[in-house]
This record gives sequence, structure tokens and C-alpha cells, in this order.
Amino acid sequence: MTPRPGCSALIATRNRWELLFGRALPSIRLQTRAVREVVIVNDGASFTAEQQAALRWLLHPLPLVMLDNQRANGAAGAWNTGLAHLLASSSEGFVALLDDDDSWESSHVAENLRAAEREQADIVVSGLRLVMDGQERERALPEGLIPSDFLVGNPGWQGSNTFVSRRLWATVRGFRDGLRSLNDRDLAIRLLRAQGSRVAYTGQWTATWHLSTQGDALSSPRSPAKISGLRWFWRLYGGELSEAQAKAFFARAECLFGVRRTEIEAGGEDVPPHQLPWGDLHETG
Repeated sequence: MTPRPGCSALIATRNRWELLFGRALPSIRLQTRAVREVVIVNDGASFTAEQQAALRWLLHPLPLVMLDNQRANGAAGAWNTGLAHLLASSSEGFVALLDDDDSWESSHVAENLRAAEREQADIVVSGLRLVMDGQERERALPEGLIPSDFLVGNPGWQGSNTFVSRRLWATVRGFRDGLRSLNDRDLAIRLLRAQGSRVAYTGQWTATWHLSTQGDALSSPRSPAKISGLRWFWRLYGGELSEAQAKAFFARAECLFGVRRTEIEAGGEDVPPHQLPWGDLHETG
């Protein structure tokens, strides 16, 4: 009997049923190398019995676990809820994230596992193409990433191309509960700085980030989540930035999201509860 592949899929979702059911989950179901299981964590209204049945039908025969967010509201708490479940069940293999409005190519899991096996890596980064408001935008394939790449912006490693070993998820203790945006950059910095972490690259575009500049997307200009995330991130990492980097950080925040430096530096409730280099999952194993 062929052993099951060592990758689990984790999705955090919030009231986007049509995209979850019509785009994200079908792309998991169509993987040429099946995932071990699918864990969906609901950060919004709980699924109805009919929706739960539809999800099980869609993903059959893949094992499916549906959870409600048991931690801080937001994607970070939802992901941590799913990670806590997965890390309690096994310390082996990988966990791959997929946002509820994004999709994977059918080769995504296979290519990531192949790169991990080839390089003996516990992080694999593949290309995440950007489709903004229905139009594909040119961007470079990620390669040679270092922590400082993420202090000012993001060179292409985000939620839906995150592919990390369970061992390393446990080491960095997942996400920071309550961080409402910029989780990708904070996580990348902490993963890349983790002792013994090793990165591999597929060199292929195997996932798609569907970005809408309308509605309640985290990246929408002046969204409350984006403003809060920028404030947290600045308090966590601002002391590391050179004068030139800080200038670029604030310029990017204003140009892309309409958030001024004075708003980011302002006092208030948007203060991370700790500045330690790990997330808020309890230590495992």
C-alpha cells in the first residue's frame, strides 16, 4: 500500500462561501498528489448542515476536518486553531496554506513535495502569480529570500504559497494571534530566522493570488485591518530598519494603502502583546 503523502491543506475562511466552494477547494481536490487531509477553520458564520454536507461531497474521499476559530478573531487566530489541531495529531510532514479566495495549480503539492525532498528543506516557496481585479500582473519568481526582504515589502511569499514542515511550524509557534494583516511578512521573517531552517524553491508558478481592490479585502486601501497590521509590524520591526528602509516602508504604506506615517506611529490599542520572535501557539512536542 502506497503511504499517504506528507502534506495537509489548511484554509481559514470568513463568509466567502462561493469562492471557497467554487475556487479554493476544487483546486485542492484536483491535486495530482493528494493531500493527507483538509482542515477548514471558519472565522465567520458557522457552516450550516447543508454546507458541511456539500463540503464533504466536494472533497470526498479526502479526510476533512471543519473547525470554528477558537482564538483571536481574524486569519491568524483561525490558522493557529488549525495548526494546533494538526500539530497535535502528528509532527511529521508539511502543512500548506491556501486562502479561501485563491487557488493552486494541480501540480502545486507535488512540486512542493518534490522540492522539499530534493533539497531536504522544511520550507518550500513556489511562484504565486498575481491576478488583480481579473487581470494578471507581472511579478518575479521568488528566489534567494532573506529576512530583510520582508521588512519593507513582500517579494512574493504569501499565504497561498506557504508550505512549511510541521516541525518548523511548531518551532516558530505559528502566527501571532490578533495580528490582522501583514501576517505573511511577519511569518516569513520568523521562519527564515529559525535555527536550522532550510528553503527550497520550485521555480514554477503553482498558485494564484486573486486580489480584489474592492470590498473587504485586507489589502483594500485604508482597511482597518491593514492599518492595524502596519502599526503592529512597525512596533515589532521598526527598530531594525535603516533610515532608508523606514522611508521606503512608510512610502509604500501611503502609496499602496493610503496610510500615512503619522497614523502608523500614533499611539493606541494596536500594540502587539509581545515582541518575542515566535507566534502564540503553545509549544508542542
